Amino acid sequence: MASSDQPNNNIVSSLNKAFYSEVEDIITNVFPRKMSELDKLSKSEKFSLSREVEIKKASRDSIVYASKGDSQPIAKRKRNSDSVSENGNDGIRTIIRVNQNPVVNEVTALIQPEIREASEYFGKIKMWIQLQVPKIEDGNNFGVSIQEDTISEVGSYFEYLRGAYDECARYHGTRGKVASKVAKYPELDDYTQYLSEIDCKQFTLNRILTNELKMIYSCVFDILNKNSEKIKQPRSQSNINLY
Repeated sequence: MASSDQPNNNIVSSLNKAFYSEVEDIITNVFPRKMSELDKLSKSEKFSLSREVEIKKASRDSIVYASKGDSQPIAKRKRNSDSVSENGNDGIRTIIRVNQNPVVNEVTALIQPEIREASEYFGKIKMWIQLQVPKIEDGNNFGVSIQEDTISEVGSYFEYLRGAYDECARYHGTRGKVASKVAKYPELDDYTQYLSEIDCKQFTLNRILTNELKMIYSCVFDILNKNSEKIKQPRSQSNINLY
């Protein structure tokens, strides 16, 4: 190795040392704290199942109608005369806007940052383990296989959380499509009910995700602690000396 490479090697070594220290602090101190915080959050009133009535009311209230004087005749919506007589009036109220559900937005705003934070931690842990994988050699690879299995396990949680984050975004797309149907066909109660069900479903998913995220932290913490020795030193020094 050329002597000119030494300064660069020192820089890399210093950065890796700081990175190792950061990740070990995440595992030792941050993970237990996050488990405790998420446990309290999942048991708080904000995520209580009793909020279903509040969510459904918020769904109904999110539909903003025009004033009665601006009601649109059913005939203009291509409704036939039979429908008019069944409704018992000659017009329906026009929907001018469908707002977001504030209750769902409230809990989503709590869990989304937790997903982002956990994803960042797991990405760092994967890299931390990868940087400790030794060069390829014949034999004495049991510790290396533990490293690879751990990277795979942490990676699966990372992908799960990425999907969960995407699901939060897809909720707004799905709800927006249903809201457009509610605005277009205000005389159809099923679309209004569907809007309410979507909101309740998303709230429940957020509630479940809060518990699952707590358990994911717990599982990763357990795996890393049980295999800490092999992750940091996959090939024991005694066995290395035999080759």
